[in-house]
Amino acid sequence: AASSDYPLRDVYKRQVYHFRSKEALLEALVEHDLEQWRQCVAEQRSRTTGPAADLAAYIASSTEPDPEASRLCAGLLSAASSSKALNEPWRRYFAQHHIGVNRKRADPVLATLLSLAAEGLFWQETLGLSPLGASERRAVVQRMLALAATTDGPAEAQARRKPAAAVKQPKAPR
Repeated sequence: AASSDYPLRDVYKRQVYHFRSKEALLEALVEHDLEQWRQCVAEQRSRTTGPAADLAAYIASSTEPDPEASRLCAGLLSAASSSKALNEPWRRYFAQHHIGVNRKRADPVLATLLSLAAEGLFWQETLGLSPLGASERRAVVQRMLALAATTDGPAEAQARRKPAAAVKQPKAPR
């Protein structure tokens, strides 16, 4: 039978019986959505090369249109807004992303700005609020990806590239 043969309330009633409460069902949905997101980022990462591949994969994942994910996220957003506990897995994920991807860049502020811009595009599109047309959106995403490449890898690599004059030389013995 087609999914439209079952009213949403009947599907909800059947599904909630598999969980101890409505909150447990929502927690499972949040965990499922987060796992789908991680898989999407990992898939993008496997197709992306370069010094900022992890950041570029995050941007691509955030800005690649996916109507199925948008429907789920919009529903989860309304549910999660009623409970801070439901947001905890995402809060941990974003903290991990910030520390693991943004902070290790030579320009962590630019990496953070790009991550936030990608998330903003995602939510504008998910909520149907984006003012961008398709070509303008493509141009914005391409610029974001180009800027991501300029974040240039780990900060340690940036330090190694400093001109010799900027590197403090040990004093010569007298």
